[in-house]
Amino acid sequence: MRAAFADGIAWGEAKRQLFELINEQLQEPRAKYLRLLENPAEVEAVLQQGAVKARRHSSELVARVRNAVGIRPLG
Repeated sequence: MRAAFADGIAWGEAKRQLFELINEQLQEPRAKYLRLLENPAEVEAVLQQGAVKARRHSSELVARVRNAVGIRPLG
């Protein structure tokens, strides 16, 4: 690209080449994104797994916070 600028490449041509480079690099992530859009159940499953993991790591902290601010179980 430096050589092209040194040779006097036009900005329009430079933008086209940049677009082609970025478009090529985004092909794989775009394909994954489109696949996920077509499979909302897969996305939901991953989110549910994350929720289970988050609860496992946060439940002790939430219990300590509840106790510290005086929120006790009613039962």
